[in-house]
Amino acid sequence: MAYTLESTGLLVFQRDDEEVLTIQPYLAQYGSQFAAMGVQIQPDTVQYTSFDNQTFELNLETTPTGYRLVFHVKHQVAQIGLAIGIQPAGSWYGMGERVIQSWPLNLAGVQSQPFITYDHADDGTLNIVTPVWIGANGVALMVAEDTGPLHVTIDSDPAGLIRLLQFPSPTPFGAGLDGSEIHYAGTRLVLDLVIAENVSLAAQQIIQKLGYPKVAPPLAMFSKPIWTTWARYKMDIDQAQTLAFAQEIIDQQYPYSVLEIDDRWQTAYGDLEFDLGKFPDPKAMVDQLHQLGYKVTLWIPPFFDPKSAAFAEAAANGYLVKHPGNDQPYLTRWWQGWGGLLDVSNPAALEWWQAGLERLQSLYGIDGFKFDGAEGNFLPAEAKTHLPMTPNQYSDRYVAFVAQSWQWTEVRTGWRSQQQPIFFREWDKWSRWGMDNGLHAVVTQALTMSVIGYPYVLPDMIGGNAYNGEFPERELLIRWTQVTALLPAMQFSIAPWQYDAETSQICQRYAQLHAELEPYIAELLQATTTDGTPLVRPLWWHYPDDASTRFIGDQWLFGEQYLAAPILQAKRYQRDIYLPEGGWRDYWTGEKFDGETWLYNYPAPLETMPLFERLW
Repeated sequence: MAYTLESTGLLVFQRDDEEVLTIQPYLAQYGSQFAAMGVQIQPDTVQYTSFDNQTFELNLETTPTGYRLVFHVKHQVAQIGLAIGIQPAGSWYGMGERVIQSWPLNLAGVQSQPFITYDHADDGTLNIVTPVWIGANGVALMVAEDTGPLHVTIDSDPAGLIRLLQFPSPTPFGAGLDGSEIHYAGTRLVLDLVIAENVSLAAQQIIQKLGYPKVAPPLAMFSKPIWTTWARYKMDIDQAQTLAFAQEIIDQQYPYSVLEIDDRWQTAYGDLEFDLGKFPDPKAMVDQLHQLGYKVTLWIPPFFDPKSAAFAEAAANGYLVKHPGNDQPYLTRWWQGWGGLLDVSNPAALEWWQAGLERLQSLYGIDGFKFDGAEGNFLPAEAKTHLPMTPNQYSDRYVAFVAQSWQWTEVRTGWRSQQQPIFFREWDKWSRWGMDNGLHAVVTQALTMSVIGYPYVLPDMIGGNAYNGEFPERELLIRWTQVTALLPAMQFSIAPWQYDAETSQICQRYAQLHAELEPYIAELLQATTTDGTPLVRPLWWHYPDDASTRFIGDQWLFGEQYLAAPILQAKRYQRDIYLPEGGWRDYWTGEKFDGETWLYNYPAPLETMPLFERLW
């Protein structure tokens, strides 16, 4: 492991005398090819001088896994950046969820400006992100400190670049207004560089740096499907429909664990009271659901309707994010209008909110909550909070609060939240087939979340959310069910029996298959809490030297024993399948195959998802 410095300032990193990574520091005003002279002034320090005689430094510190790079400008400057060559790694993975979730990342190119947790940004950035990029040749990058706003772009051209652009930390609101002098710390970009023997070891070392959960969510949430009211009933849900839905699930002989009552059971957003017009006796309803064997959870966002009683109470006590102009609650736009936003940096606000949620649990016997929202884009840039907080830190603190108090729960956002022992849900899926937030994206998002350290992936609802009249046809629902049967958890809302007997029979078989895997899932969970190994693994996780695995984003390993190769396109009843090294057996037919081979046009009728067991 070594590096060399070229006269242009380009750093070239080697492993066993082989070039594995190039990094070019630059100032944003000069573009990605920074035109300046780099001078080595002392060991592990490079000093650069720009055309206007500004100086900045790059310090390199050797670590057990590679290097730490600290790129620092001491004076006030617009932006600094690092341009990483896509070659020689070739393929890159990680970063987080995107609307179009390609695998690898640079297959389609990426733009994320700003790079924050986002509820559907215009550039495609989504809700669970982490500043980590893993190369197919065993290098990996992680931005180690949150020092200011970060922009990221990745070219789709193999000869292109990954650009990490760091902006200065924003000046705290009110700084200097009391007559004190403002001191600029400058702009700082800190990058941990891992140089491992292969891509699998690089991903494992990144997970160790990020941390991993030491306990797992309840096993039943993995092995038995979660049922939710949202996609089927939307906001028209009420007590009678909830109970009827629960009984239908039993009558149709589907396994189940949790019944989630989604939006809107509340009198108003923020108020922790059932709408008695829709739920006249919530305690009796929950008691009946418990008798049927369900755990019961309620949907909760961190937004407060300005007309709600909770908004008035929270505003009076300073529990909401504030507007800098008048110290009143700063209303933020979310998908149900305008609302106050819980200030998760305020311990008193969290204590108050937790007390209200626990009161709700005590009154009605609620087991947990589906915590929605809290992406960083909902925190206005100039808002005042109890403690300084970036948009990404908002998401992270929200998730930490949830994880410390509830097990029967899920969240839909995460920044550096990998250590939290709860389910992280994929962003709301559209009822379509492709990588454009459809069925294929369920797979590529699960792979992406897994390699950036989120092992407890909760796929969104089977068949998608049926938004804007986009209702899933029966074939899509069946193929979606098959996919999630070999993912960590299943979540139904649209009922398969709404279609026909054959649809329900096929979907029920795959729900039962998932339930039958409970002992195996328990073993995988034990491994995760021991060393962070994810349940969902790309083929290169166990076969890192096999170049054929690097572009396969429509197959995965569930643990090490099972290889899933689903159908992700309409009206397709066969597909090409790659089996890596070893011996494999078709789960359904028992036919055996030697690995390191392609099976072309392998049959996959509607009732069958190709699934293989590893023999050796």
